[in-house]
This record gives sequence, C-alpha cells and structure tokens, in this order.
Amino acid sequence: MKSVWILTCEYNDYDQYGEYFLDVFDSLPSTDELLINDIPTTQLKHVLAGGGRKDGEDQWWYLRERIFE
Repeated sequence: MKSVWILTCEYNDYDQYGEYFLDVFDSLPSTDELLINDIPTTQLKHVLAGGGRKDGEDQWWYLRERIFE
C-alpha cells in the first residue's frame, strides 16, 4: 500500500470555490514543510492533526492521508 498526504485550504469568501490544493507529501509533513506552504505557526499542531475550521477565521487548512492499494 502507498499513501500520500494532501494539503488543501479553504476561504470564507463570497466567490470561493471549495478546497484549493496546496501540496502533496510522501509522508506526514514536518512543521518546516508546512511553514513553506505559509501555514501560520499558531495553526501547525491543528493542521498536523487534520486541520479544519476552528472558529470564525477566514482561511483554514486540511491535511488528509490518501491511501492507494
């Protein structure tokens, strides 16, 4: 089995179109790899745990593992 980790983001904006692809990783990304993708340091733990919208912020991130058999 092979898996990849996919990083996406969403915006709370009038003309947004759902999730936007940011990056793909062969393994769970490090905090440095997330920082390269402009994830705020205050959100790193949350994103590494899967992410999602926490409160009323206007931008949030998802990190999902996709397994291929």
